[in-house]
Amino acid sequence: MGDRTYQMDIDGIAITVIKKHIKNMYLRVKKEDGSVLISAPLRMSDDCIRAFAKEREGWIRKYRQKYEKADGKRKETPALSKAELEEQKRFLKREAESLVKKWEPVMGVSVSGVTIRQMKTRWGSCNVKSHHINLNLALLKKPPECLEYVVVHEMTHILEAGHNAVFWGYMTKFYPAWKQVRSYLRNEEAR
Repeated sequence: MGDRTYQMDIDGIAITVIKKHIKNMYLRVKKEDGSVLISAPLRMSDDCIRAFAKEREGWIRKYRQKYEKADGKRKETPALSKAELEEQKRFLKREAESLVKKWEPVMGVSVSGVTIRQMKTRWGSCNVKSHHINLNLALLKKPPECLEYVVVHEMTHILEAGHNAVFWGYMTKFYPAWKQVRSYLRNEEAR
């Protein structure tokens, strides 16, 4: 059985569903026109896909609005004002902190704090002594699973400082889709 593509409607949002040979679901809002795509495993039921989309409806609406305002033109975004930048940082910090709360009991670690900053080459970092996590503001422009992957990745450093077999074993245990998300982020600019 090959790939299958069809449309689904979630509260007035048209979503293109692409079923293919993959293990996990992925959500994307296209920057060009605000269209929504969900890639899902071939055997995934429509009910599961619908629930996945409903859970992320707020995020989908936010990004659709943002991209639709661009009128489909790929133009340079004007520099943000200090107030807009701070608001974006606060928003991403709240999102990250809720993910930290979700993952702390699962992973058995505690994070002392989260800082959002503009980073040129990295998506995140972790101070293994203080258990403080830094995240790249550019994650705001990426699908939600990217933020979750980076949060889990940095929290895993509290358990294992290096990128060794033990570290990747933890990642596979806690966030099995890490390879796909890491591969996506490696193809994206970190700013």
